[in-house]
Amino acid sequence: MRAVAVCGVMSEMCVQATARTALALGYRVVVPYDAHATQDIPAAPGISEAVPAATVSRVAAYALGSDAETTVAAADVTFTAPPAS
Repeated sequence: MRAVAVCGVMSEMCVQATARTALALGYRVVVPYDAHATQDIPAAPGISEAVPAATVSRVAAYALGSDAETTVAAADVTFTAPPAS
């Protein structure tokens, strides 16, 4: 099985979209919890308070569901080359 580790900024946009596309293409997807980030979502006066960046990143990873692996640290990500055919 092909595998990809998705890392970057804008967890709720670029990282999540890349992970979803890779899943749709049949890849094993690993999203290391310490290798993606975003920015705070500002408050919406009269509607909600600001949402801290750490919460936004966590929710973005959680929203990928159980199809993506999201609990490993980047330093722990390893891939093994497939056997030669």
